[in-house]
Amino acid sequence: MRKKEDLKSVRTSIAMTEATYNDIAKEAKMRGIKPNAVMNERLNHFQSDNTPSKMVEFQDFANMAVKMLSQHSAAEAKILEEEANKKWTF
Repeated sequence: MRKKEDLKSVRTSIAMTEATYNDIAKEAKMRGIKPNAVMNERLNHFQSDNTPSKMVEFQDFANMAVKMLSQHSAAEAKILEEEANKKWTF
C-alpha cells in the first residue's frame, strides 16, 4: 500500500501544445503507463535527468559492468559497485 503522502488527491486540467501531448502520449505508450504518470514523473524530476526509468537502465548497465569486472578484479568490481550505488538519487 502507498504511503499517505504518495496518494494523489488533487485533480487539475492543463493546457499544452499538441506536440507536447503527443510526446507524453508516445512515451506513456512505449513504457506501458498512463500519460498522467509520465507528466507527474516529469514534474517531480524536472531538475534532474535521473528519472526512475533511466535509473533502472543505469543500474542494469552497472550490474553488467560489475559482473564483467569481477572476473578480473574483485576489489575493483567492489569499487565500481559502490560508485554506482552513490548515483541512486532522484
